[in-house]
Amino acid sequence: MPPVKSYPNGATKAVIFSYDDGVTQDRKLVELFNKYQVVGTFNLNSGLFAKKLPWMKAFTGKEGEYIKQSEVKALYKGHEIASHSYSHPGFAGLDTAELKLQLARDKQILSPIKGSPLNSFAYPLGSYDKAAMTLVKQAGFTNARTVNDTLNFKLPTNYMAWNPTVHHSNAMPLIEQYLALNSNELSVMMIWGHSWEFDKNVENNNWDYAEKLIQTLSNKDDIWYVSAGEFIAFLEGK
Repeated sequence: MPPVKSYPNGATKAVIFSYDDGVTQDRKLVELFNKYQVVGTFNLNSGLFAKKLPWMKAFTGKEGEYIKQSEVKALYKGHEIASHSYSHPGFAGLDTAELKLQLARDKQILSPIKGSPLNSFAYPLGSYDKAAMTLVKQAGFTNARTVNDTLNFKLPTNYMAWNPTVHHSNAMPLIEQYLALNSNELSVMMIWGHSWEFDKNVENNNWDYAEKLIQTLSNKDDIWYVSAGEFIAFLEGK
């Protein structure tokens, strides 16, 4: 980490929203992010664009669908387009050739849409091992998010197994802690999840809750709202 005492905007706190899969509910989530001027990192599976998600009906009452490739650039304008593999297999124990294929194909499709190299990755199903971590790094990614909540605000130490702070459904108590935090040390809060979960319409997983969560964290002078890729670039002094 560079020998600095604050983030680019002078803050010592940072907030990252990291959301997976690239389903149509992202449209609503992006609207909320834009409304409250926060930044999202969206981890996409390019091999699943426009495909149906029949299993979602059991959770939300209706069949789900992935976004179309043609809408990616406009939808995520101002946010980070990141990788979640080509077709979403668990990475732990996957053979080397398939791992390389999953990483390369997703980059090949998403990089031209983004207009720059992909920096961020999120492990599908939260599944990874040492081999996966090595290949993700070799593929050129600067960071890879897990689903292992730390429940703290410490900076990541292993960028290829970046444990987030908390899933959005458990985030409000920690948000209150973070807003009250007064420290000269750099910290970060990474909230993760899937936008379709807000369609469950249950406590801590509904769209009113989503808006309250985002609004509560937004518009704070002592917070840097940043994507995962930009955050790691800062830590590495790039």
